[in-house]
Amino acid sequence: MPADSIPTVKEVEDFIKKSPQGVSIQDVAREFKISRYESVYLLGQLIGAGKIGVRQIGPVKLHYHIEK
Repeated sequence: MPADSIPTVKEVEDFIKKSPQGVSIQDVAREFKISRYESVYLLGQLIGAGKIGVRQIGPVKLHYHIEK
């Protein structure tokens, strides 16, 4: 993926599915080479759609896939 392209919500969802322990905002930013702000936006869309959940562990929010 070129450095200047933003991943789709589906690509982020697939990345989260591969990690059963959950991923942080920083993990998404590193994987797709995007800013943390862009990561927050994409994760927010998935949370709003009910496709992922969030748990707070200390200062980190871990995002995980919700099985339906």
